Amino acid sequence: MTSSAAVADRLRVFVSAESAEFRAEREAVVYALLAEGLSLTIAESLQRDGGSGTLLRRLHDRIRDCQAGVFLIGMRSGPCPADEEAAPFAHMLPDGLVRASYTQWEFFFARHYRLRALIYRAGADYASGRNAPSAGGDADLQAAFARYLERQGFDHTVFHSIDQLRRAILEQPWLPTSKPIALPYASLGSLFVGRGDALQSLRATLGSHRGVGGTGLGVVVVQGLGGVGKTRVAVEYAWAHRDDYTALALVEAETPEKLQSSLAALAGSLSLPERHASDESRRLEAVLGWLNANPGWLLILDSIDTGSALSAAHRLLGRLTGGDVVLTSRLARFPDGMKQLDLDVLTPDDATHFLLEATPGRRQAADDAVQARTLAESLGQLALALKMAAATIEARGLNFEKYQALWQGNRKRVVGWARQEITGYHDAVAETWRTSVDQLTEPGRHLLERLAFLAPDPIPETLLDTPMPDPAERDPWDALAELAAVSLVTRDPGAGTFGVHPLVQDATRRDLAATGISEGLLRQALAWISAAFVGESRDVRSRGRLDPLVPHAEAVLCYADAAGLGALATNLMSALAVQFHAKGLYARAEPLLRRALAIDEANPGMDHLEVARDLHNLAALFQDTNRLGEAEPLMRRALDID
Repeated sequence: MTSSAAVADRLRVFVSAESAEFRAEREAVVYALLAEGLSLTIAESLQRDGGSGTLLRRLHDRIRDCQAGVFLIGMRSGPCPADEEAAPFAHMLPDGLVRASYTQWEFFFARHYRLRALIYRAGADYASGRNAPSAGGDADLQAAFARYLERQGFDHTVFHSIDQLRRAILEQPWLPTSKPIALPYASLGSLFVGRGDALQSLRATLGSHRGVGGTGLGVVVVQGLGGVGKTRVAVEYAWAHRDDYTALALVEAETPEKLQSSLAALAGSLSLPERHASDESRRLEAVLGWLNANPGWLLILDSIDTGSALSAAHRLLGRLTGGDVVLTSRLARFPDGMKQLDLDVLTPDDATHFLLEATPGRRQAADDAVQARTLAESLGQLALALKMAAATIEARGLNFEKYQALWQGNRKRVVGWARQEITGYHDAVAETWRTSVDQLTEPGRHLLERLAFLAPDPIPETLLDTPMPDPAERDPWDALAELAAVSLVTRDPGAGTFGVHPLVQDATRRDLAATGISEGLLRQALAWISAAFVGESRDVRSRGRLDPLVPHAEAVLCYADAAGLGALATNLMSALAVQFHAKGLYARAEPLLRRALAIDEANPGMDHLEVARDLHNLAALFQDTNRLGEAEPLMRRALDID
């Protein structure tokens, strides 16, 4: 149920249409805008609800309280109010007009109160509902209204179909009434300990460094060991200074491609008109334009751990002005102009305090403080390891001594693959991960093992509605709740997503490889994502479901191809490539299409229908990129196979 406060914060929009002519069209508009989270009013609802005053009075009062109006204008005027009903509002009619229908009054009320008015006019060839009777309609009155609109030069959009109308509506800038915030999780509150100095240093460095070189840009790199809590510090800083910024956002930046796609995705959080554009570069440019036009924002670029990722981030900074940027990285060297904040592990006192505060449900012991300190030091005072340990202790009702014994017992089990020089993170992370995994039931462990082959991006909870590869498995929602209880995943109920820390995924994959069962679980993860990634890529309704799955499809395909499972992956390769093609991402689609074709030509064979599909998809891409000479022979081959 939506709270009254939440409804009050939403943009209020009045939708105006003559029912006999545009009933279906109005419903399409209403459904589209409701999906955008707007609060809507239509005249028919006021008629049904009744209330005090005349219908025209109720229309006036409701439109006065709106911020925008959508007006569908055709050939019909619809009925008119009685003269005595319209008399109190006669001063709102423009000069030269002495009478108006209800729908025309709706427009004049919107103009009087300076609402943002979006006008949509049916094209001359549009016939929907025009032959339906309309009681009280006056063709001359509507013609006079149309002439008035033309004389005034009001901007309008012509539509020739309902789908075209819906797309035009969705492309409008339905701006949020609250501050845009795109952060992966909420603040820890009182459990965020030991980082006060880091937050102060971050604030001071950003303030002193902003505007270097005339860019109006503050840039700080939070550098440290994997698992030390860099992302958490950046996010807590964002929440602590929420009132100081116009917008807060975190984007994944571990690769140049991920940085671009994550930044482009902010078009949705910012409610930009281009958020529905199929071309990712168009959405990216819109986001950059918004950032440069709305100074005072904070942008977190997360997980810049390679040279290529750092270069991409550096290029991005050259295009930004007017905000603060925090980068998180395990790298040690950065370009000139990037100030660095080195983040160390927590102090023993702070780590001990965290364990005591985060485990109120543990089995109490007289020496808890001593045991907590011993455990904190064993865990290397690493934020990620401490969080996983505390969650497991709390979920299982352990005491610190019992958990310490379990943790020590796992050291030999991971020492072969968890050395810091191999993994890039402290071995305490892997040992803590192993201890948490040992507490899982079989369904929880199986879910984690499949999630290890997905991307570290937010995973839509709707994925759990796709049946697991093993039909005997129990409810995956129970498994997800179990993983969340021991902090192996982090849930965002408001967004309907959950996430797995990349270090947890890495530890899981390394453990599976060491035990020799990696391939079977990778096959299951591939089958799972393939079953979920279905739908028409060019259909906006499918795109909203498929887009969040794209990074996970890419990740599982990468692992599958590297493991020699390409023959099982061509259906997903093809579906993902078609998705990229539909969004105008030709450079990302073409390698997938070529790879799928090469695999299918080898097995099942040159004349198989899957090869025809691959040929057709690749030819369609060549056609859309004006390479007709390459497209034709592929189309002919596909036709021959068919």
